Amino acid sequence: MKIFRVLLCIGMICFLVLSPKALTEGAQKTFVDTRFVRKTDRYKGSIVIYHIVRHRPYSGSLSQWLKTRAQAYEKKHKGTYIEIEGMDEQHFYERIESGRLPDAYSFFSGTLYRDRLREIDDLLFPYREGLFQTDRCVPYCYTGYVKLLKTPDGSGERVYYADDLLAARNNGGENAVTEERADILCLDLRRAGDLIRYRDGFTLAAMEPIDGFTDAVCWMGIDRDTDERKSAVILDFLSFLIEPESQQTLNALGLMSVRSDVKNTPPEPGLKRVFHAYDTLVTVDPFLWNTVYDTLIEDAALSRKGDTQAHERFVNRLRECCR
Repeated sequence: MKIFRVLLCIGMICFLVLSPKALTEGAQKTFVDTRFVRKTDRYKGSIVIYHIVRHRPYSGSLSQWLKTRAQAYEKKHKGTYIEIEGMDEQHFYERIESGRLPDAYSFFSGTLYRDRLREIDDLLFPYREGLFQTDRCVPYCYTGYVKLLKTPDGSGERVYYADDLLAARNNGGENAVTEERADILCLDLRRAGDLIRYRDGFTLAAMEPIDGFTDAVCWMGIDRDTDERKSAVILDFLSFLIEPESQQTLNALGLMSVRSDVKNTPPEPGLKRVFHAYDTLVTVDPFLWNTVYDTLIEDAALSRKGDTQAHERFVNRLRECCR
């Protein structure tokens, strides 16, 4: 028995000394994979995001909001830098034509074509009811449209429409008054807020929601040529933007959260009805909106002049964009 035990010990020692190198390497690799691979594989460096706007009031405030959130994200992820570059559509198209492409895009409905973006997974957060769903971009904020009433009872025939689309949606006729001369103004929430804050003639005006429809949804998507490591960081940053902590800071800008579990609180009491109207909403396919926008504008302009056929085409195209 003693001889057997001696031989067994000798055998075990020989096995450990002469064991294949792959066994020890495998054990070390398993330890590294489970403890350090996420940190070592994460992309470190700069990521460029173009923030593209159609309406100028959103070029400053929302760009600044994105930059502030990017700074907060960078503090949590040392070595990662998110560069937000705000621009209007014309500036954006000039950059694209010159081949200056970003890693990702922040954009409003109707700015990009679907094939410019890579497919991404659903982030699985609780979307607010009525937000359009697509596999190429994710919404992170939106706003709506309002009637700004200069008289308390909403009386007056002088109606100003910010564009023909708003007029056609509300069966508005031909009306060429300026903002200052109008009794009622139909325009986006951000512009209405600016008028109340900065124009003396609007300080006592009230705001009412036009309807629950909006194309003013801001999305984020990843460029089709962005590599996997950068894409993973962009998706992580987008998730950060949609966390309740970030979403709760949007209301102060006249913007609303895309999460159904985040309550939209109006920045002032006069906006309570407007915010409530947009708790459930109707939004458009951001890519289809791009292809029909010019035609919608043409039919809307004809509709304002009393062309009933143009108005019918306008309504049908608008419905098609929302399916």
